[in-house]
Amino acid sequence: MGSARDLQRRLRSGEPRRISTTTVSIIPSSTAAPETKERLRDFKIDNITLQSGDDFIKLLSKACNAMGVPAPGTLPTPGLSTFSDDILKIELSGPDRQHLTFIDVPGIFRTPTEDVTTRRPVAPAPVDIATQEILGMAEEVDPLGQRTMGVLTKPDLVDKGTEGDVMDLVRGKKKRLNFRVEQDFFSTPPWSALNKERVGIPALLDRLREVLIDIPRREFPKVKQEVDKRLSDCEQKLKRLGPARETEEQQRTFLIDLATKFQEVTSHALDAYYGRSLLFEENPLLRLATRVVNLHTTFSDETSLKGHTMQFSGSTTRYSEKSATDSPISDASSAVDTADDADEDDDADEDATADISLSISEGFGQLELDRFPELSDFIQGPWRCPSPETDNIFDWIKSVYQSSRGFELGTFSPSILPIIFQEQSKKWEPLALAYISDFIGVVHTFTYDLMTALCADPRMLSNLRALITDDLVEGYKKAMSHTHFILQVERKVVEVRLGSGLQKMVNVDTISDSIPMGNTDHTVEDIHAILKSYYKVARKRFVDAVCMQAADHFLVTGSESPLGLFTPSFVHRLSAGSLTTVAGEEVASRRARIALGQEIKGLKDGKKLLRS
Repeated sequence: MGSARDLQRRLRSGEPRRISTTTVSIIPSSTAAPETKERLRDFKIDNITLQSGDDFIKLLSKACNAMGVPAPGTLPTPGLSTFSDDILKIELSGPDRQHLTFIDVPGIFRTPTEDVTTRRPVAPAPVDIATQEILGMAEEVDPLGQRTMGVLTKPDLVDKGTEGDVMDLVRGKKKRLNFRVEQDFFSTPPWSALNKERVGIPALLDRLREVLIDIPRREFPKVKQEVDKRLSDCEQKLKRLGPARETEEQQRTFLIDLATKFQEVTSHALDAYYGRSLLFEENPLLRLATRVVNLHTTFSDETSLKGHTMQFSGSTTRYSEKSATDSPISDASSAVDTADDADEDDDADEDATADISLSISEGFGQLELDRFPELSDFIQGPWRCPSPETDNIFDWIKSVYQSSRGFELGTFSPSILPIIFQEQSKKWEPLALAYISDFIGVVHTFTYDLMTALCADPRMLSNLRALITDDLVEGYKKAMSHTHFILQVERKVVEVRLGSGLQKMVNVDTISDSIPMGNTDHTVEDIHAILKSYYKVARKRFVDAVCMQAADHFLVTGSESPLGLFTPSFVHRLSAGSLTTVAGEEVASRRARIALGQEIKGLKDGKKLLRS
């Protein structure tokens, strides 16, 4: 529509009109002083009726005085601005009024505004169209004229002879714009030649209605795509925050669900059902059954190949086949081999010289200790098991025998075997401790990595780890303590066992009749045969005890296993204070959750509107 001057002209002309009411107010500029804002907001004239142009002039003068700009018909005052940053708002209401808003601005605003989809160049007809910069700007940003509508005002003031140029502009011959002209002189030539759909306020309203329907229809697919994208982003952010955890019930429920999921994945890991969770693909360290079996195999092979101090001889005799076969002790030692189902493969284990070292926790060493300092006080770091010494074992046994023999008649004292056995098995302790340390590292890494994968809140993850670490460490220490107990049983308490076994295997009277006095070499060979047979049986029993008791029972499958610590029943026993410490939400998280919830609701409501 036209400016305030147009409205004034119409009121003065006495055109027929229905009675309408007018409300006038001022919207202060955002840069105005506080006292000025308050004064301008107080300026309001309600429900007045404009009967003439003079009434409008009086109203406009009051508003201009309030905003500090010259009133209509007055000369500019020195030091007083002609324009104001404040907005004069005039609301016309009545039975013949349309739901329409126009903003009249003084000249061209060059500051760009984002997301403007429709431009309305208003060109006064009396002004030379060629000089109207607004038309060029509109054509530059909207070459097809789909988002631009031109409104041509004051056609009655066009100079004689220039009507043709104005009409060409309205018809779209000069500019690709859809112009509207006011309804004045519709029946007066040359204006009567214009299409009636392009003149007058009713035609303008109809056209605006069409444009406002057409533009959203074209943009709907883009808007819907943008809404879907924003909704998906918000839902992902909300999902990362997890369920609300403000009340004690919400906190307990959240931790119970987390513990249930932890135990479910742990069960899959122990059963090697790796296809039931993507976590096993994302982190191979969670494949617990595989890592445990590999550790068992490594420990067993390492102990078999390198657990003995001196390399056993592959032959039962060093000097003569006759002395070995004629000796009752040698026959007895062979019987031990048969009774314990020892075969040639077992002999090859003790006789082998392969250089294989125990992989401490498959890389569990100083680097992992830096990650888990809580374990550094009691587990053993990386240790490489040396290969057995290849010196002549008979010379070594002879040296021990000659330095330990007593008044035995025709044989040797049973006390010699424990001495030799303890020396031969002295690498069992560092091997077992390295293995169980490695096992603890595997279990601890699994526990922490699985918690990290299931708990997205770093603060809650840290608090949860702090809550269970002491109990985890206590379980690890029990496994380490039981390993020491097994070592004591298998390596220290052997004299009685060996002594009674030797009496059953060997008849001393037979030995005294068959072995000449002073046959030291023959005695050494018999000690070697008995030691080798007993060592083989003891080694297997020792490996099984460490793997099944210290590792499997105390760390994996037992009722007090660390893997069974974080359970729903554990969460159920937590106090309200512990729940708040572990699972309570921070203020920032609560605010983010509320904001995301509100945004998601708004976006979903928007989707419903787009579908309707």
